[in-house]
Amino acid sequence: MQPTSCFWSGHRQDQREDITSRAKVGKGTFYLYFRIRRGNAGAAGRVSYQLLNDACLAVEQHPELPDFTAQVVFVIDHIIEALRQDVLVLRFLERNFVWPGLDQIEASREAEPLMRKLLAIVLSSPEMAGRSEREVYQRITALGSMCMSVCYSSILEGKPDNIDAMKPVLYDIIRRALSPEK
Repeated sequence: MQPTSCFWSGHRQDQREDITSRAKVGKGTFYLYFRIRRGNAGAAGRVSYQLLNDACLAVEQHPELPDFTAQVVFVIDHIIEALRQDVLVLRFLERNFVWPGLDQIEASREAEPLMRKLLAIVLSSPEMAGRSEREVYQRITALGSMCMSVCYSSILEGKPDNIDAMKPVLYDIIRRALSPEK
């Protein structure tokens, strides 16, 4: 079986042998792992989309939230609670929440309607005033990645602490990251 993945085929034969030797796995195992991971990217995107969509629908049911930052914290909390309730989904996503279509917005200005709507909300918020679309994209991606990593470690491993103890830390970081620049 000849590997065809971009990662694998981009390496010379001696590099492939070095990679698999250091990983202590056969070439076929290594190839199969990357092929499965690439195949799951679409599924991870669909799962992430559903989590995000559900959280956005939930935030719309809470008009009392005072500002954009409170809405973001609510959305993140909603996603964390959904993942706490379904650890199989959390294990599937690992630490990689896929912001469905966000990269398409940044790269090509084409995106799925939910992401276009969210980007419009984010860009029009006072907290993001003066920031470029690129900076907003970077900030949201970094915050999402951080939250997923902490969520995974805290819920599944209890590290550095349980998720209830980590939520205030996460939300404080989010609030600071979203505070208007002075």
